[in-house]
Amino acid sequence: MGVKYYFHKTLFFLTTPVLAVLLYFYGATPEHFDNIYIAALCLSCIFCWTDKDTLGALVILLGYWLGSKALYFVPDTWQYWFVIYGLGIGLSCYYFHHITAKITLIIVLYSIVAECLWWYQGYANKPEIHYVVGLLAITVWARQLLFNRVLIAHEYFKYTSGKTGLDTHIGGILYFYFGLVLLMALEYFVRHVGGFTDVTTIYYLFTPISNVISGITLAVIYMHFFNNQSKKHLSA
Repeated sequence: MGVKYYFHKTLFFLTTPVLAVLLYFYGATPEHFDNIYIAALCLSCIFCWTDKDTLGALVILLGYWLGSKALYFVPDTWQYWFVIYGLGIGLSCYYFHHITAKITLIIVLYSIVAECLWWYQGYANKPEIHYVVGLLAITVWARQLLFNRVLIAHEYFKYTSGKTGLDTHIGGILYFYFGLVLLMALEYFVRHVGGFTDVTTIYYLFTPISNVISGITLAVIYMHFFNNQSKKHLSA
């Protein structure tokens, strides 16, 4: 085992507790948590630069995070509704063979009806349901990109790739997150369409659960990276 192995090993054992400490002291603030999370993802890309399979999965995850942050700043106006709802319908129809796409299409259509109802009623306390719809849509997209990553790498980058455990693990995490966002959407409908204004459980749990999911994602990434490094050097 060479110097490079011990260098990677040292970085791994240093990075993980440093991230844990940063998340413990600063993770309660959304802006700080996001900065730590994006820094950790970028650092992971650097660690895995030579491992194209892992790097591909990380790039998809990084793009997913950037897309979700961009959605957060989209204004709640009808022009952007057309874009986001159109994106949701398009992705849902394109990936209609998957159950998450079918569910997303139902939520998109129901959201459009709800938006029309709120506009007609002049409802002042309207939720930004387009944000939730956008999250569902890009989550479906990210999972499908992970499933098709090997084909994409071969077709567009001329790289012979292979499935990794990280693809499966991140896909599973995104599937769980999809369920969380779906519950948020359903709770919005119950509260703002059904009139049950006291139903706010998911609303208040969404951010802390999302942060836990992000932390688990980072742990899975680093465990996968170090496991790969150990296998390489042990086989050598």
